[in-house]
Amino acid sequence: MTIACLHTAASNIALFDAAAAACGARSSALSHLVMPHWLEEAEQSGGMTSQQQQRLAQWLRTLLPWFDAILITCSTLGAVADDFPAGPAGCPVYRTDRMLAQAVHQLQGRTQVLCAAESTLASTRRLFCPPALPLASQPAVQLIPGAWAAFKAGRQDEYHVLIAAAVREARQQGADHVALAQVSMAAALPHIDAASQPLTIPRLALAQVFAQRPR
Repeated sequence: MTIACLHTAASNIALFDAAAAACGARSSALSHLVMPHWLEEAEQSGGMTSQQQQRLAQWLRTLLPWFDAILITCSTLGAVADDFPAGPAGCPVYRTDRMLAQAVHQLQGRTQVLCAAESTLASTRRLFCPPALPLASQPAVQLIPGAWAAFKAGRQDEYHVLIAAAVREARQQGADHVALAQVSMAAALPHIDAASQPLTIPRLALAQVFAQRPR
């Protein structure tokens, strides 16, 4: 199978390639499409407008005949995947942060969801803490101050250190599970000890897709 990964940051390519290898997939299983201008437009307008969503949906429809599945890896663009109709060949379009949220909702115990980008905090809370989910079962969603500013400024080491520190703090405060809400946050895993490894989007999303469709 061939999976198209729609990214808005080129740095996410390596994270998904590593996740595919960990899942035992062939190197050609992923096709990466890096489209930073979609995120830039959304940020300039304070979030995706209905017109931007329509244009993105129309562009995605042109990809459906060519792939077995499409993953939208950017949290800001992810809402376009909600209720997106499958193409004529049955190509589903996934919102990867929703895949993580669904996995979190199946966990027992206390879960802390860490968010790096303030612009996605509200949508992340809506995704991970829907009104239909009992209050006692809802995870806590926490923004990591300064993380996104470090990422956008190219200070990757600082970005990773801030995430690792937030994971440690969540564990110290009693979280049974920790989840990282943005794809780019998975790059911090080498800075986190093995016993405290959080759930991350790349490996979880690919594992789910590969489980549903042959490789």
